[in-house]
Amino acid sequence: MQSEKPIESHADGETTGSHSQSGFTLIETSIALIVMLVAALSAASLFVYATNYNSGANDRALAQTLAQRQMESLRKTSFDQVASSTQTVTSAGRSFTVVTTVCNDGTAGCGGSTTMKKITVVATPQSAGGAWVRSSVSLISYRADTSLGAYFQ
Repeated sequence: MQSEKPIESHADGETTGSHSQSGFTLIETSIALIVMLVAALSAASLFVYATNYNSGANDRALAQTLAQRQMESLRKTSFDQVASSTQTVTSAGRSFTVVTTVCNDGTAGCGGSTTMKKITVVATPQSAGGAWVRSSVSLISYRADTSLGAYFQ
């Protein structure tokens, strides 16, 4: 059986023996806490960033849906009744401006004939936020008159 070595004190204040203390100092614990705090705050800012971008993506998806709805409405309208318009629409609690432009002056940019109409529908979210959130969605379609042409016999 071994006997324990007694604790000895030296003139310089140090002690020796078998009863040494181990653990973290207050400074080490404080530094570790600060490092973990910085990591947690950066993760929290990523959640805010992701939430904002998801909200903007939802607004653009709603704008796409509204533009498609307007385009389908114009497709079932008679050729002579299709006209330009601007309206404000609310969907899922969000406001959107839907602008419909109809061009049929016979130029190449409008389809090249007065019996052809170029229909452009632009839906823009009116929510607050950055410019990327309010980016518009555009749909373009060409529509021809259903009357028979001169070459049909």
